[in-house]
Amino acid sequence: MSDTILKQKDIEDLFQSLTTRMLGLATKDINLKPINQDRVRVSWPTGGAPAWKITEDIVFLRVNNADAPITRQRETEYAYNNLDVHNAKRTTSYTRVRTVNFILYGPNSFDNADVIRNGLYLPEYREELAKKNLFMILDVPMPIRFPELFNGQWWERTDFTVSFNELVKRQGTVPWIKSTNIKLYTEKGEVK
Repeated sequence: MSDTILKQKDIEDLFQSLTTRMLGLATKDINLKPINQDRVRVSWPTGGAPAWKITEDIVFLRVNNADAPITRQRETEYAYNNLDVHNAKRTTSYTRVRTVNFILYGPNSFDNADVIRNGLYLPEYREELAKKNLFMILDVPMPIRFPELFNGQWWERTDFTVSFNELVKRQGTVPWIKSTNIKLYTEKGEVK
């Protein structure tokens, strides 16, 4: 009995892997060429901004939860494990909406954003996401170009966000009611 839920790091690693492959920077077994090892990043640089050259193509991924009405719904099911065991199995299922922000810099940022957006619709990537219980919400907005002024230079930047539904299942046990004492009462008192 185990939960089906992705940890933040698992999702970040998954999207880093998918993105590097969509951009042709790695193969399915994540054989990154040394020159490409830092091209798709999950976190922002700690050494200050921008921490790369204006001519480099860099992708940043930011994965968050999103608030949506579907995230408030819960379904709970109970099933017996074994007649000899005095516990019922409880499974609570719900949906988390996850957003992945793709923030791309570099002279090819707009074109790379289009490659990633298109790649998310391809069966090989959708199937990989489905194996992790992640399902893309198909209404994906177009990438938007946001040139950014830094140190007197305009840096090419393109952003877009994709949302995914994650099916979550949490499991546990609940003890069965072993016995009960039932008494019937009338207006005149207790009936035995």
